[in-house]
Amino acid sequence: METSSCVLGIDLGTSALKLVALACDGRVIASARESYPTISTSEGQAEQDCEHWLQALSVASTKVRSRLRQKARVEAVALTGQIPTLVVLGRHKAIANAITWQDSRADRWVTTRVDHHLRRDIYLKTGMLIDGRYLAPMFQFHHGAKRRGASLILSAKDFLFHALTGLAVTDPSTASGYGLYNLRTKEWDPGLSKFWDVPAENLPSLESSSFRAPLSMRGSKLLGCASGTPVVLGCADSVAGVYALNGTSDFARTAAVLTGTSTVIMKCDSQPRWDPRCRYLLTPFAVDGWYGCEADLLATGSAREWVARVFLGRANKKTLRTWWQSAYEIAPGANGLLFAPYLAGGEQGVLWNPNLRGTLTGLTLAHNGASVARALIEGTCFEIRRCLEVFGGEAPLSYLRVAGCVAGIPEELQLLADITGRPVHAFALGSASAIGAALVSDMIDSAKYFEKTKAIVLSPTEQSQSYNEIYARYIAQFTGTEAPPLSTP
Repeated sequence: METSSCVLGIDLGTSALKLVALACDGRVIASARESYPTISTSEGQAEQDCEHWLQALSVASTKVRSRLRQKARVEAVALTGQIPTLVVLGRHKAIANAITWQDSRADRWVTTRVDHHLRRDIYLKTGMLIDGRYLAPMFQFHHGAKRRGASLILSAKDFLFHALTGLAVTDPSTASGYGLYNLRTKEWDPGLSKFWDVPAENLPSLESSSFRAPLSMRGSKLLGCASGTPVVLGCADSVAGVYALNGTSDFARTAAVLTGTSTVIMKCDSQPRWDPRCRYLLTPFAVDGWYGCEADLLATGSAREWVARVFLGRANKKTLRTWWQSAYEIAPGANGLLFAPYLAGGEQGVLWNPNLRGTLTGLTLAHNGASVARALIEGTCFEIRRCLEVFGGEAPLSYLRVAGCVAGIPEELQLLADITGRPVHAFALGSASAIGAALVSDMIDSAKYFEKTKAIVLSPTEQSQSYNEIYARYIAQFTGTEAPPLSTP
């Protein structure tokens, strides 16, 4: 690629679409972000209008192309997106709103259909801990009675690929979110498709993350790019975000923490490593032959917004900054408060319990909103540490790589270092997942990108010892439930 050319990385996220233009030497030369609403009018509901996604894409693309220096030519487009989020297409368009991964309405129904033994069998096939937030059970629960109008079952990113190219294709990391992808055969599992009553003809074909197809005329109108421009299929947002932090180097010694609406904790390996107690996901990585041990905390960023809204109402940015600063200044232990941040109507992480709810203990009249906010931040870090301890395995983790909303907050990065007892390398990338998607295209000089991408490093302080004691109290208070061992493959 010439120096005046770029790749557009598109992340169809939970709350917004992020778009970056990455030059061939790895520089971000333009970016844009367009939000869209989530429909939550009933308990557990979390839906989005697919047309809002396309509108956001069009607006963001217009902004980015107007900001490109020297009118850099777009050589390729690469995708990533939220999973598992269900889109059901009819003959011409989506037959209903998308059901996002935040939607919990099918959780209880799945528990009536999947007992402990079947759940273990599904995990050994797919690497996924099945619940009502995967596409197959979502489809059966929400669309089983009106399936005649369905022609395609797609994840959010795959819907975008279809809109831009006209093809129904998915990659292994996104396919894992269907709950039907067999890690051993690397195909859709016929038995699971039959169990969930998902017709094989409704599923997209399977290709690698680097698969590409030409931009269609419709896609050209949406993006404002020339028809025929290669569109790279890409991968799941968690995988793309981790890839943007360091490619595949140092995987054995590090774990990645991606912070946003939820928090993803991932440690990668060159071979699949199932957990004997079914506590984490096993996700195919963007690079063939690599796998991520993944844990997802469902309501971390959204919990932060919730606690600020409860105590401050509709506050401006300056008021919010001042309020959070007061929370950072409170001593470790939040004046005796412990806050389990299970605010999404259940939790995953390494607990996987749909019945867990957010819990605040130790509250007295002496506490204020800042104390509660501090306890929430600490509780989130405690859950991250819980996940890391399960990931530990044979090779101890030397440090953490962090991206997302927390990467620009030194006080929280220091808290994470102190609570986990490991150095934190923070990358202020804007949208790590969108950048990772562009890198997966193989049209960017990755060596130059990683050379330019410098981390802020924070090491644990003397507060670590205090947090060891507080963490022990937290774990004793919020033990969760643990499944019995299973036979490893």
